[in-house]
Amino acid sequence: MIQLFYGNQQQFRLRHGDINILGRTDSPQSVKRAQYRLNGDMPIPFYIEPATPSGEGKYAWDCNTPSIFRLRDCPGAFNIEIAVDSPNLQEGLNRITIEIEDSDGEIDTLTAEFHWNPCKIELPININDLNKYESIQEVGQVVNGLFEIDRQRNSIVSCEPVGADILFLIGSPGESQEATYDVEFNLHGNCGNEYAGLSDFFFRHEEQSPELGIKPGYCTSGLSTISPAGEAKLWMAIGDCLTGKDWAWVIHTENSSYFQIQSDTTYRVRHQVIIHDSVNWSRYKIWKKDDEEPNRWLCDMDNAHLKHDLPKIDKASFGLFQFGGNPTSWSNISVRRLELTSELLAELVCKKTFRSIQQKRIQLCIERIMRRAKNLYQKIFRLILPRRATLHHQKNEGNNKDFINKNT
Repeated sequence: MIQLFYGNQQQFRLRHGDINILGRTDSPQSVKRAQYRLNGDMPIPFYIEPATPSGEGKYAWDCNTPSIFRLRDCPGAFNIEIAVDSPNLQEGLNRITIEIEDSDGEIDTLTAEFHWNPCKIELPININDLNKYESIQEVGQVVNGLFEIDRQRNSIVSCEPVGADILFLIGSPGESQEATYDVEFNLHGNCGNEYAGLSDFFFRHEEQSPELGIKPGYCTSGLSTISPAGEAKLWMAIGDCLTGKDWAWVIHTENSSYFQIQSDTTYRVRHQVIIHDSVNWSRYKIWKKDDEEPNRWLCDMDNAHLKHDLPKIDKASFGLFQFGGNPTSWSNISVRRLELTSELLAELVCKKTFRSIQQKRIQLCIERIMRRAKNLYQKIFRLILPRRATLHHQKNEGNNKDFINKNT
C-alpha cells in the first residue's frame, strides 16, 4: 500500500528548487520498480529507502544507504522531488500518479493532486497565530522528516520519530535575511549527540548520481545547530554527504560555543545570513525569552576563505531544522529582509581582509617551514656525506686487504 504523509490533496509554493512529496510503501524489501508520472507524462523513477543493512556504513558519514540522511532508518519511505522548473509542472492543479512494482510483479498505484503556486513569498513573514492555518502546508514546505501544527501550544513541532536532517522551509529563496523565533526543547530521556535544532538558511539539494532518484547532497548558507549538551555550531556547505565531487565543500565553526539548554523552557533565537559579493556570513544567538537579548553573537562564521573556483551560494530560504532526538517546538516566527548597512558591509570587508591576511600568513609560514626543512636537510646531507664516503673508503680498503691475504 502507498501512503502519502500529507494526504492526496496537497499544496506548494516556491520555497526551494523542488517540490517534495513524502510517503511510504509497506513492502520496502521487495520493490522492483518505483516511478511517478506528472500530469500523464513519461514515467520518472524515484528512490525508496530499503531495509537498513547491518554492519559498518559504506556511504558518507558512515551511513548504510545511498540516501544518507534524507530517509535514514525509515524503510519503505520515499521523497519524490519535482523540479520547480519542470516543463510538465503547471501553475494551479497538477496530478501525480505513483506506481510501485514488487518482486512478484504486483503493481500498487496511487493518484494524488497538488496545487502549485510559483509566486515568491514576499518578506516580511510573521507567523504568530497558527490556528488560522488549516494545514501545515499553508505555513511551509516539509523537505525532510515530518512536521505538524500543535494548536494547543500554537507552535510548529517535529514529529516522532524525529529523523535526521529534517527540514521545514517557510520562506522563498532570497539574499540577506534575519529570522527570529521562540523555541522549546524536549531533552527528557537519552537524547544522545543529536542536534535539538535550530534553523537553516537552506539553498538546495545536490545529486550523487541522476539514476539514484533522490538528491542526498545538502547545501546551506548558514545552518545553526545546538546539541542537548549545549554545543552550538554553524555550518555552511555545498554538497555535504556527497562523495567523489571535487566541487563539494563543508565548513563549520572551528571552535564550538556552549549555551546550556533545558527542557520545557522557552528560548528566543536571532539568526542572520548575509550574502554579498560571493561571500556568505552567518551568525546567531540564543537566550531565555524572559532575559534581555545578549549583545554577543553565540556563533559567527563566514566562508570568505574558500577558494574562488568553488561554487558559492547566492540565495537561501529560511527553515526549521533538527537532527534526531525528541520533538522540538517553534513559534512566533518572523523573517525579514536584512538591509546591508554601511556598518554590516564594513564588518564584512574586515572579515574578508582578515581572511586574506590570515591566508597570506599561513602561506608565508608554510614557505618558511619548507625553507628551514630544506636547509636542515642540506646540513644533514653535508654531515652525512663525508662520513659515508669515509666508511665506503674504509670498507674498500678492508676488502682489498682480504683479497691480498687470500692470494698470498
